[in-house]
This record gives sequence, C-alpha cells and structure tokens, in this order.
Amino acid sequence: MTRAALILAVLASSCGAAVAQGPPDDAQPLACVRPARARELFFEKGLVPPIRALREASNLGNAEAIDIQLCWFRGELVYDVTLLGRDGPVTHRLVAAATGAPLGEHPNP
Repeated sequence: MTRAALILAVLASSCGAAVAQGPPDDAQPLACVRPARARELFFEKGLVPPIRALREASNLGNAEAIDIQLCWFRGELVYDVTLLGRDGPVTHRLVAAATGAPLGEHPNP
C-alpha cells in the first residue's frame, strides 16, 4: 500500500458522520465531510497530506494528535485535528487544508 493510500485510509476511517454539501452557514461553523468525499476533495483540490496537518498541529500544541477530520469552515477546507495535551485536556486545532498553515484552536467543533 502506498503512503498516500495509507494516509487517505486513516483520514477516511477517522472522518465523522457529519455531512456537508458545501460551505457551512453561520449557525454551523464547522461541518465535516464524509470519508468518500474527503478522498475526492484531497485529489481534486490538491490538499496537503493529512499527516502534515497532524504534525503541524501536534508541534504547535505541544500535544499528541489523536484524530483528524476534513471539514468546511467559513467557506474553506480545513483539517480539524484533535489533540490530547500532556496534562490531559483535549483541544481542537484547525489547519488550512490547502496550505498546511495553522489557523488556531477551535473551542467547539
């Protein structure tokens, strides 16, 4: 199995059941896509590999990345990375899916 296929398999297995047909409205600021759609968007849009987003969020948050989802947020595709802090708190950090740039924490995904 190639590395890209393995990364996509991890992304597909970790995506939640929430579904988005496009950018979310203000009432729902973070809407994650289905695993099949996440794979399509990854190739269609040339997104950064999920492993890069995991590492970026983990390094910035000084925590262990335990989950990742591809979501729409304010009209853009982002990775929602769930982090487990060294002292136990769970946080969510958003990473731009197109560039891999960190976007900050998201309190209630």
